[in-house]
Amino acid sequence: MGRIGWASLSDFIGRPMMYTIFFSIQVVAFFLLPTVSNALVFQGLIFLILSCYGGGFATIPAYIGDVFGTKQLGAIHGYILTAWAAAGMAGPLFAAWTRTISDNYNVTLYFFAGLLVVALIFSFLIRIDIKKLREFNTNKSISAEPASPILEPVET
Repeated sequence: MGRIGWASLSDFIGRPMMYTIFFSIQVVAFFLLPTVSNALVFQGLIFLILSCYGGGFATIPAYIGDVFGTKQLGAIHGYILTAWAAAGMAGPLFAAWTRTISDNYNVTLYFFAGLLVVALIFSFLIRIDIKKLREFNTNKSISAEPASPILEPVET
């Protein structure tokens, strides 16, 4: 599926829904990984996680534009990529640390699954905020009447 497939799907279902799907898929996959003993199923789950990663990377610029507009898109995208890079450095260090303590990666996978649950909750909250903002803007544009000039008496 990857970048092209997920990005194309996001054009039809919307970016907020796409991120909810990404987080939902990954929550399930991360919770399942420690229990899987079949190599093909394990590889399939890893493929699914990586495709969500690529899809998130591909859809984030359009999502930023949808939510914040395009004026500061470059700066916001830069902040997101910086956070993404920091997570890319901290994640493997955390995984190595938990491996030395627990002698397996299960703790790491469950921890990241928990973080993905938090991200999933935030994706629902963002969708609620976007819906409220759209309703507010719709009501605002409907109730806006053309301004009539105020006639004030002219003093002579």
